[in-house]
Amino acid sequence: MQNAMLFKNRRNGVVMVAACLLSVGWLVMPVHAEEKQATQDSQSKPAVIAKEKQAKQNIYPALTKREEKLEAELRSDTEGNFPEIPLTEVMTYFSALHNVPIVIQSKDLEDDYVSVDEPINASLEDISLKNALIQILDPIDLTYVVDRDLILIMTKGTAAEMLKTRVYPVGDLCRSGPDDYRVLADAIRNANLGDWKSETPRRVGGDLGAGPAPQRYVNEQGGTISEVAESQSLVISQTYHAHNAIVELLIQLRQARADQLKIAGQGL
Repeated sequence: MQNAMLFKNRRNGVVMVAACLLSVGWLVMPVHAEEKQATQDSQSKPAVIAKEKQAKQNIYPALTKREEKLEAELRSDTEGNFPEIPLTEVMTYFSALHNVPIVIQSKDLEDDYVSVDEPINASLEDISLKNALIQILDPIDLTYVVDRDLILIMTKGTAAEMLKTRVYPVGDLCRSGPDDYRVLADAIRNANLGDWKSETPRRVGGDLGAGPAPQRYVNEQGGTISEVAESQSLVISQTYHAHNAIVELLIQLRQARADQLKIAGQGL
């Protein structure tokens, strides 16, 4: 009981400190607004525009501003000490601490016989918010997803059924020809970044000697990848966490290619 009271006091303290900092920010803002305006106009705006263009080139549809804010907070550092604290209070604490909407899908949890008052026993520091949520939710078979401008807490089973389709421009990684798109798609499937529908080739019209072999899905569970060489893209339907992992993999592949080009240039 004493530990629970300490946690509640700390949570209330977080809210009060946040409110105080916000008030101070509004008081200080007018003092610095004029002297920073020129710098913001000449430097910040071009940088923001360049960043937005880069984001749109990496994935379609591009993340909204609210989604970008939520993703930034999930990457930010956090901490928390929870001695047998109910799950709902832990999520309220993180929501207040990071000023983001975290919503527990209570009906989904009830259907899987998980209580919103499930006691959480964890001590976290020097960790990102997303990894803190994984540490807390994974042992009770829950996870989080960013959807509808919210961070939703739900069962892993429900999250696995929430597939979204995104377009990934990958022409810079597939310069040798259309076969490169199949190689890249296979690399993504084989990287264990999510569950995928099983495919088997078939011919159209029964003519085994005519045309390419389209794909027919024989396992209806999981995501899909379609290669669209005409638009130099991959069309991927996958879960929230799988999409995040695919983005990271493509970043690593682009970095590896850049490093190889740099090494080749130094050897000339």
